[in-house]
Amino acid sequence: MKLNTTKKIKYSKTKSSFRFQKFNILLLMACVLMISCNKDDTATTEMKPAIVETVTDISNVTVTLPEATGKELVTTNCIICHSLRYIEMQPDFPKKTWDKTVKKMVKTYGAPISDTMVVNQIVDYLVAVKGKK
Repeated sequence: MKLNTTKKIKYSKTKSSFRFQKFNILLLMACVLMISCNKDDTATTEMKPAIVETVTDISNVTVTLPEATGKELVTTNCIICHSLRYIEMQPDFPKKTWDKTVKKMVKTYGAPISDTMVVNQIVDYLVAVKGKK
């Protein structure tokens, strides 16, 4: 007597039950999508003011650096590459940091300052007005 171990398994699903399952899956996905897109209106009952932005013409921005020895050198040499506002926005640094920064501007970014004395005077000015106390 031989045992038949390779029996074919017949599925009892019909075409209509397969369509019903597809419909249920699509319906479930639609419900999840609708719920996830629904806004919570209870949290937004108060009116929020509109954000108003104004654009300022850069030519109208004036920067007045403090008076100190070397201000003229800073004004004429640094404005070639960046605005004076850039200097004004910097935090107070110790002399060592200002020295590295100015030398980086010359060496890396090509600031046209070839005289070492001018570099030192610019550093001294920056320390005087934006140096760490």
